[in-house]
Order: sequence, then structure tokens, then C-alpha cells
Amino acid sequence: MNIYAKLTLLCVSLVFFTSSVLYFFVNRELERTFSEELLSNVTRQSEQTISNIERFVYSRLNELKIASTDPYFRQSNIPQADLTRKLQELESLNDLYASFSFFNNERVRVADSKQLSVGETHSLSTYWTKISPTTDAVVDVDKSESTDLNVMNFATVVKDPETREPKGVLVGSILVDELYKFMGDISLGENARQLSVTLLDEGGIILYTQDESKTVLQDKFSDFDLIQKTKKTSARVERIETDDQFLFVAKEQGYLNNVGNDWTLVVSIGKEEALLPLAEIQQKLLWVILLALGASIILALIVANIFVRPIVKLSKIAEDLGNGNLSAEIKITSNDEVGKLASQLSNASQVLIRRLDEQKKLNDKLENQKNEMVAQKQLLEQANRQVSDSIVYAQRIQRSILPEITVLSKLVKDAFVFYEPKDVVSGDFYWFERVRQGRNEYLIIACADCTGHGVPGAIMSIMGSNQLTNIVYYQNYIDPNKILARLDKVIKFELKRDENQNQDGLEIGICIINLDDLKMEFAGAGIPLYLIKKGTNELITYKSPKFMIGGIEGDEKEVAGKLNKEEMQLEEGDKIYLSSDGFQDQFGGEHDKKFLSKNFKKLIEDISDKPMSEQIKDLESAFRSWKKNTPQTDDVVVIGVEV
Repeated sequence: MNIYAKLTLLCVSLVFFTSSVLYFFVNRELERTFSEELLSNVTRQSEQTISNIERFVYSRLNELKIASTDPYFRQSNIPQADLTRKLQELESLNDLYASFSFFNNERVRVADSKQLSVGETHSLSTYWTKISPTTDAVVDVDKSESTDLNVMNFATVVKDPETREPKGVLVGSILVDELYKFMGDISLGENARQLSVTLLDEGGIILYTQDESKTVLQDKFSDFDLIQKTKKTSARVERIETDDQFLFVAKEQGYLNNVGNDWTLVVSIGKEEALLPLAEIQQKLLWVILLALGASIILALIVANIFVRPIVKLSKIAEDLGNGNLSAEIKITSNDEVGKLASQLSNASQVLIRRLDEQKKLNDKLENQKNEMVAQKQLLEQANRQVSDSIVYAQRIQRSILPEITVLSKLVKDAFVFYEPKDVVSGDFYWFERVRQGRNEYLIIACADCTGHGVPGAIMSIMGSNQLTNIVYYQNYIDPNKILARLDKVIKFELKRDENQNQDGLEIGICIINLDDLKMEFAGAGIPLYLIKKGTNELITYKSPKFMIGGIEGDEKEVAGKLNKEEMQLEEGDKIYLSSDGFQDQFGGEHDKKFLSKNFKKLIEDISDKPMSEQIKDLESAFRSWKKNTPQTDDVVVIGVEV
């Protein structure tokens, strides 16, 4: 290690050690002072707040006692209208009260300032359970039976001035939220960090809270078990510390001759929020230390630089060498570290000169190889264009063998075909044609999903379409089971299934509709039939066995026996649907999952009452909305027909 590094490291180490020690002791004292001030501040505010609540309750009860001496309430047979007017006067004299009510001794509401629930009997609950011969003025917090609002009910017994017998009960109701006005500004520091205030009854039920996630008069305070332990102490305010917050528990002790209601005030604040100013001060202190440390390091560098001027000179020579001037003269000849470094740089420059000559020869060779790669790239691009052109041409051929939808539309009331290949060409295809056998005329509709997609799938689809045409037209097959059995036999023959073990084939569903009497036969292998009867939107599913045409074991007769044939009588207006599994298997949506068969059936039910021209638009919209930017999973074909 040279002298420059030693001097710099020594200065930096001394400054760093001094700064660290200073920061440690100052920060520890700061934390202690701040914590004491925080606890004292919140304790003082908690004590003041519970005292304000006690004075508030005491004042309201006195108001009710004074109001109960009014002759209107002490006399008998006072008209209800006069009582109502008197209650309204009491309400207008004090904006705090939401309403006043007067009850007789049977808890019947005789009059109300809001004229609500007059004549109804109040339930034997809340303040009625607290009034007794020895307790004629009580306060209670509950949901009002007349307004369904959370209120503080101040109730006092109205007595006959001579006999001292009860004449009724006067009740003044104040919204619980009015308590906020009498609690004062409960916050911390200049930034007004608000403290959360919660008022609990003797059982821990929340009477008032600023926490919107809690329900007043229903929820119980979560840490009430901890608060119960503080009742054994004599202190007015107790502090409880949990994992994430400070709780300051202020207990009601009564005010003057009011013994209180055994309420508890809980003032809470999260530890992170409470200590936020401390964190800000600590951050400022840290910045001061860092700035002092940075300034000291700069000073150390300046001092050390005085001793390393030879290194600066050597650095200039190294810069020239780095810029390509390998013949730059190195004049430093001292025997210290700088001299040794100068000698090494001189030797290195000579080695670099030789290596550059070698590199130039290698670059020439690489340039030749690059030219060869460019030529090969051009050949690959040309081959790729030829392949792409061939696939596009194959698409035109494939689409030319697919029947026109207009042919189907002429034979039925309405129809659509939703056809969406995964690649340019598709492994799914649809087929339909009108045929005559004897005096009967039939419409044959087929929907097929070949193994694979792209070019291999397209080859299979062309083979399947051509074989269907041959079987129906030239071999006069009109039974769906026999058509599928013959198609299975032909594909086995074409693919030489006996000579190799390939798994190619197709799933297919085929419907044969007698256009004279609308009787329909359906058979399938892997593709079901969906039917919606006229006047309903309930989807009926006719499943087909999970076979692959071209891979079913057995001869043609045995294959026909394994397939199921469904027969049904259609009516004008019935709708039938055939679909490959491409729509259901498409990934997408919010969680990138499959669309699934149940959602596809629900979609068909939802759009079935619309014209076919709108149904295909809804299918396309639903498919693209689900897929969005997700790559298409498989080829898609959906056929819909209204007979």
C-alpha cells in the first residue's frame, strides 16, 4: 500500500470513528428525552379529555334535572301539543340536543320534539334499567328506537312537587359524535399528528371511536383484556405498550356528586407515527454527521495529494497510453512505488503494441466471417419468405374448401360461423351441405377439431373435409354413427395406422336434420351438441364419447357400436351450437386462466335470444376481451344455427 493510500485511509478512519461515537451518544440521549416528552404529553391530554367528558355528562344531567322542574311536566292532563311545543323549546335552547322526549311511568312516549314514535312503548332496556328510587338521573349510550341513530340519552325522573311521586321521565338525546366537540384538540406536536380516541363502557363495548372500521355499540375493543388489568391500579391514566402501538387508558372517577358510569377512555397512536418526529431528527443528525464526514474526507484527500504529485504525472502518461499513444515517453526513474509502476507501464505498452498487431490480423479474419454470415442470413430470409408465401397460399386453399355461410343461411332461419385459426392455417374446420335421399331432404352440419394446428393441422382438416364429402356424396351415408365409423376407417387407412403408432386424428360432432319434419340425429366423438329450445335460454348439452376419429379400436361395425346417437324433434326457432375446444381452452382474464366450458355455456345462454348476426359479434368480443395480449392457445370454431 503506497503512502497516498495510507494517509487517506488513516484520516478517513479517524473521522469515521469520531463521527460514529458522537452519533451514538447524541442519538441515545435524544431518544430518551423524546420518549419522556411524548409519554407526558399524551398522558396529560388523556387525563384532560376524560375530565372533559365527565364535566360534559355532569352538566347535561343538571340541565335535565332543572328542565324536569317545569310545571308542564309535573302537572297531569297537559295536552300533547303543549308538551311537544315545550320539548321543542328545550331543543331550540341548546344546539347540542338532537331531540327531547317525555314518557309516562309505563314507558309510553307521551310527546317528542321530533314527533317520532309518539304513543309507542319504549322497550325495557338502556336507561330504563338504570333508573331507580335512589338513582333518578342517568346517562346511557345506545341506538335510538325512534331515529335509529347512536345517541347519548340523558334521562331524569319528573316528580310531583308535593308528593314526590314519579310523574314520568324526561329524556334528552345527543348524538354520540357531539362528544368530539368536548374532547379538545387531541394531537401531538407541530405536525398535528392526530391521536385515535375510543370511549368504552364497563364491558369494553365501543361507545365512541374515530376508527371507521369499528361499529359503535356493537364491536368490543380488541385489547380490552389488557385494559382490564389497569383497573387494579390507582393511577388516573395508565400506559400500555403493544407490538405496534401505545395505548393510554384514562379511567372515569366521577365529577362532583356524579359517581360516573365506569367508562374508560383509550387514546392510542401507532409506534411508527408517534416516533416519526424522532426519526426525522435522527435523519437530520445523520445528514450532519455525513456532511462532516464528507468534508473531512475531502480535506484528507487534499493533504494526501501533496505527497503524490509523481503519481499525477504518471497518471498523465497512463492517460496518453490509454488514448492510443503507446510510444509516449516515460521519464520517471525513481526507485519507489511510482518508479516501479512507470517501469511496468513501459513494459506493458510494448506488449500492447505487439498485441494490437495480432488483433488487427484477427479483426480482418472476423470481417471475412461476418461477410459470410450476412450472405447466409440473406439466404435464410429468402427461404423464410418462400415458406411464408407457401403458408399464405395454403390458407387460400384451405378457406376455398370451407363451405360458404350463405349456403347454410338459405336452408335455415339464421346461422353463423365463428372461425379463428391460431396460426395462418387451421386444424379446425366446419362442413355442411344439403343432400337428398329418396323423397327426403337433409341438412348435414359438422364441426371438427384435428390434432395439432398450423400446417400439420391444416393437412388433417383438408383430409377430413374431403373424406366427409366422399362419404356423404359418393357413398350415400346419411346415418351420423355410420358416417363417423366410415370416417374413422378411412383416416386409419390414409395415415397407415396399422404400420405406425402416430396419434393423429380428429374430434368431430355431426348433426343430420330432416328438413321436411325437423327431426335431427346427432353423433360425435369428443365434441358435444348444445341445444336451446325456442322461448327459453336454458342450454341442453348432449355429450359425446371421448374418442379420436382415426384412432378408435375395432373395425367399422365395432366403431359404430361404440358411438352414441341422439335423436330429437326440433321446432322452428330452436337453436343448436357446435364448437371445438379452442374457445374454452383459451388462457386470459385477470388471472391468466382458461375460459372453461362452464363459462362458454353461460355465454351461449346469455346471447341466445339475440339474432345470429349479433351472437357472433358477442362471441368475437368476449373472446378478444378474455384473450387480450395473451397468445392464442388453439384454433377456434363455433357454429350456431337457428332452425
